[in-house]
Amino acid sequence: MISRPEPLAPDVRAQPVGLAIDDFVTLAPRRQNPRADEIEAGALALAEAVGLVHAGNRARFDAFNSLGRHVYPTATVERGVLCATWCNWLFFFDDMHDEELRSRDDQSRVRRQIDHALALLSGARQPTGEAEPLDRLLLEFRRGALAQIGGAWLDRLWCVTADHMSLGVLPAVRNWGTSRTPPLREYLSQREHDSGVLTALDLIELAGALHLAPTVRDSPAMVRARRAASRTVGYFNDIVSFPKEVLRHKNPNNLVHVLMCERGCSLESALREATELVNAEAQALAASVREAGAAYPEGHEAHTYLQGLLEWQRGNIEWSLASPRYDASRL
Repeated sequence: MISRPEPLAPDVRAQPVGLAIDDFVTLAPRRQNPRADEIEAGALALAEAVGLVHAGNRARFDAFNSLGRHVYPTATVERGVLCATWCNWLFFFDDMHDEELRSRDDQSRVRRQIDHALALLSGARQPTGEAEPLDRLLLEFRRGALAQIGGAWLDRLWCVTADHMSLGVLPAVRNWGTSRTPPLREYLSQREHDSGVLTALDLIELAGALHLAPTVRDSPAMVRARRAASRTVGYFNDIVSFPKEVLRHKNPNNLVHVLMCERGCSLESALREATELVNAEAQALAASVREAGAAYPEGHEAHTYLQGLLEWQRGNIEWSLASPRYDASRL
């Protein structure tokens, strides 16, 4: 076990992480949803209506509400708002456990919050009295998803979300609470779930009104493609969020920081290796997409979903490099 009392090497100071899109493998052409302005306005209106967004957090919300225009480029306005609603809920929920000291210091509270959210998503629990704004937004998503794509899809999303929480969020909170830097191999496995990307990849079906057969969705090549997509996006996010997560919040759950500790190397060397990992997983994604596509040559919905994985990979890079969410100058 690799453990450090402080999650930062002493010579690392707040500084921008200089990146350009040409540093990374991109698997799809640059593309944005032509109805993006309407979708983002609808998602904002819903978040305001449930009381989640206000003057104090509007800029923060705007920084991640634009993700959908890049990663769900073909969604209709109605379906695009639903996808944005899930992503916005997930950003707010995860930020509580990545940034708030209460989560670091009270892990039993995090477990209760996770159990509560999963019960709401499944329909097993209804809020009593006036629901919290974040709960109301989740319930609005559940209502819309049931209407648009149905309970079987929502059940699958619940399973992926439960894995995200138990295999990703909880270990990350434990590491933060003890200032523990996990070994690289352990962290790479944790990050696959902690990023929440697998839940967002499920939304490709919602965005495109797709209904993948279980045999297609669970085929080995498709599973490999989804895992590679989750890993390349999660690892890339660690690069762009290093200033926010590690330098600002002193959180050790970050690939660049893990590499610095495991290798005993400089920030520059860790960034270089992290970039290589991102690109290796992108290449693995491309190979798995080709393999899955060849297995279903007549499967229009399978090919549409696979294209959605490639668009998510490219769109996330475009959004991350432009979003103020990862602006190091805000430190």
